[in-house]
Amino acid sequence: MSWLNMSSTGRAIENVFHRGGQLEYIEAGETYHRVHEDHMEETAEVLSVAYDPYGIPHVRFHVSFRRPNRNFFDGGARMLALSSFTDRYTELVVN
Repeated sequence: MSWLNMSSTGRAIENVFHRGGQLEYIEAGETYHRVHEDHMEETAEVLSVAYDPYGIPHVRFHVSFRRPNRNFFDGGARMLALSSFTDRYTELVVN
């Protein structure tokens, strides 16, 4: 993650984004969930949010998948631009 800009405290920069006309805040540790048409459940845990050298915010996250027959697949760490992440993962899991 060396190419991502960090704050002076060494933490990744958290971000505010627009969804449905409202401001929302995304930060490390949050978990998002979505269900595919074939009923496969996809879960994404936010690891960090930071800017690339061009000023574009990116979300680094860990993704996992669970099929209706209970098969589980660990998709590992991935990264998407913040706008792509928020388009894909719309349901925040509240603990």
